Amino acid sequence: MITVTSETQRNSVSENSPRLSFQLMICAEPPELVIATIESLIRTKSADDEILIIDNNNTKKECYEPLAKFCQSLEPALKVRFYHVDFIKGYKAGALNLALDLMDASCSHIVVVDSDYQALPQARAKIAKAIEQYPKHALLQFPQFYRDEGMIEVHGELNHYFNHHIFRRFNQERVLSTGTFAVLRRDALERLGGWSGASITEDAQLGVLMHKQGLQSRFIPEVIATGLLPLTLSDLIKQRQRWIYGNMQVLGRYFSIQSASHVVAQKSRLNWKDLRAHSSQLSAWVNFTGIFIIFQLMMVAVMAVVLASNMTVNVERLLLPLFVIYGAYGIFLARRLFAYLSDKSPLAKPSQSSQERSVPSTVQRLKVWALHLSFWELGALSWLPVLWGRDKPFICTPKQVVKHSKLAVVMNNIKALPKLILGLNLVTAALVSPISPLYSPVLFVAALSICALKLWSAQVVLSNYSKAQSEATSSQAAEINNSDYQYHETSAHPVRFGYGYSRAHAQTMAANSEVFGNSETVDNPVMSKNGKAANF
Repeated sequence: MITVTSETQRNSVSENSPRLSFQLMICAEPPELVIATIESLIRTKSADDEILIIDNNNTKKECYEPLAKFCQSLEPALKVRFYHVDFIKGYKAGALNLALDLMDASCSHIVVVDSDYQALPQARAKIAKAIEQYPKHALLQFPQFYRDEGMIEVHGELNHYFNHHIFRRFNQERVLSTGTFAVLRRDALERLGGWSGASITEDAQLGVLMHKQGLQSRFIPEVIATGLLPLTLSDLIKQRQRWIYGNMQVLGRYFSIQSASHVVAQKSRLNWKDLRAHSSQLSAWVNFTGIFIIFQLMMVAVMAVVLASNMTVNVERLLLPLFVIYGAYGIFLARRLFAYLSDKSPLAKPSQSSQERSVPSTVQRLKVWALHLSFWELGALSWLPVLWGRDKPFICTPKQVVKHSKLAVVMNNIKALPKLILGLNLVTAALVSPISPLYSPVLFVAALSICALKLWSAQVVLSNYSKAQSEATSSQAAEINNSDYQYHETSAHPVRFGYGYSRAHAQTMAANSEVFGNSETVDNPVMSKNGKAANF
């Protein structure tokens, strides 16, 4: 049993200090992983803070019962509460709204924590300092960093968002929430009507509404927690697709969010500085070369027909669109190259001080840029269904380790890699090669250059993930069906931005659920199946 130690007692806060509610929304996560995160929070929290865990949209008892037993074994003074709910509408936002309703009334701030993000010892002190420095801000967002060994380029590519993109002043002062270790003022969240399930990136959407209602946010450039990278390349790609799709959902409904917000405030404002920051952050993982990829597909089809039918055409006119297409590709590649070469990695890793930190070498930054190109197709095409209103389920990133042979790891990674641009440019290179009647030396070199870049990017990402996966082991590893990690519902767009929070709403959502506490009485008995608090 974990007890209240002298260290925890020393973390008691004064009456004027903020009281925090650390909130973990989990779905079929490995119990040992969540327990490690809870233990890290216990080590950093003050005696007046609470830790609130809601396992939702999961009916696997082997996932949530060990967690419930662990939380029940803790001393009541630690204020760790665990709830299990079979089904909640509204994706992760539904669970967060339930947590908003169930949290301790004395807590002034919410700290959202992902299941794999372990708090560093100084996390609580850093959060309190940031709240003291920005007392009127509704959102304080800390960066996301990773503790996995190796996979340097994957780390660099993901950290680029905070090291370079968000580090720019206009984004720091208007940061959108990125999920874990977002610190939210409770009264501000209640004013907005809670979280919305209208997007699969509920955190970014909440940030947009905050700014539209005149609330402030701030990026705090200090690493206070570390998480785990997706365990497979396939999972990394699915995670990226979720970010891209959800953010573009928010961007696509940007003005409708504003027009609906009169429900929760008298006035809604549109500030061009907000719009600049919002569009910059929401499109960070997106590129707009999709239209040119589609045009290239059409051109390849036309060129193939011309060659197959021996048609007489003006070659220069026929190939002119390809020059435009490759010009657009060149601009995209140059812009991304400049961004990655400009990344000085100002955020220190948890093990480094500002004096110890060194700027990555040019070769390292080139490799990170190359790895980023592995996801070129995702940023270009995976968001397009947003344009015709298609919704996708919220797919959680699995945390279970699955052991594979080295050959199986390589084959799975190769299978997962996007290959459209590589294949398309190989065909284009063949159609404009020296042996073709449509030969163009410029286009031939351009097509082969993109092929070379894509092969290099594949080599970088495969070298990162092959070693990491082949060395991963777990005595209890099991294959996980992706359907176990989805909220199975079609996203309903609420009449207003907020999803709402109330006791009646909590009772409705939690009609088939259980609550497990670490005290004799639980102050939310509506959470159990039979209307009574259910304890181990």
